[in-house]
Amino acid sequence: MDSQSESRLPTPEIGKEKHPHIPARQLMDRIVLGGSDGAIESVDMTAALNGAGVGFGTILLAGLAFAIAGAVSMFFSSFLARRSEVQSLKTDIERERMEIETEPEEEKAELEGLLKEEGYTQQEVSVIMGRLVKNKEMWLREQLRRELRVHAEDLESDSFARPVAAGLSFFLLALVALLPYVFVAGQLGTLAVSLTLSLVALFALTSRAFVRGHFDFSAGLESAVVGALAAGLLYLIGRVISTI
Repeated sequence: MDSQSESRLPTPEIGKEKHPHIPARQLMDRIVLGGSDGAIESVDMTAALNGAGVGFGTILLAGLAFAIAGAVSMFFSSFLARRSEVQSLKTDIERERMEIETEPEEEKAELEGLLKEEGYTQQEVSVIMGRLVKNKEMWLREQLRRELRVHAEDLESDSFARPVAAGLSFFLLALVALLPYVFVAGQLGTLAVSLTLSLVALFALTSRAFVRGHFDFSAGLESAVVGALAAGLLYLIGRVISTI
């Protein structure tokens, strides 16, 4: 191969991630949680009301109220859960910091044992611990990560981003089931369109079809099947109630 041909060969991009991770994983988890709840619960509710023969105007009003109430509930439950998580993390950090200050030998022995369990040799452990004991904040981070499986950096994340993402995704996915009741006529036809749109949205969300390199067909299919079965059951319950 001549030098000109070699110069035309693509050169590897050093440092570029070949297998990208999910960006903002914890935020994405909240979006999936809120959105999947919104999609399933909204289509179930509208299917039940449809089966009971309730007018479309009433279904839209009830559905919109449900979407708003559900989004607010999802926001506050996620916010309170995040606040509790942060408080627990702060408690863990302060306790580990105190133990490093007052019981350094015990904490050092504990971390050494954890490192050995992960496969590090005694020589490697000695090098790592020699570096950590010179920087107690670094030691603290490693103690938290390996002993408690938590990360001190989680304290720095936005406490509102996750609850907002959960609440907003719930609201938007809940609206998907309502849209056909504005434009489609006929109970069964509207139900079919509502169910189809909701299941497609649910599949796309839970399969993470919009995240490059992380598409999970089985997860999306499982959610769609669960949503379809639940909607069918609620529709039948609505039909039974309408005959009473």
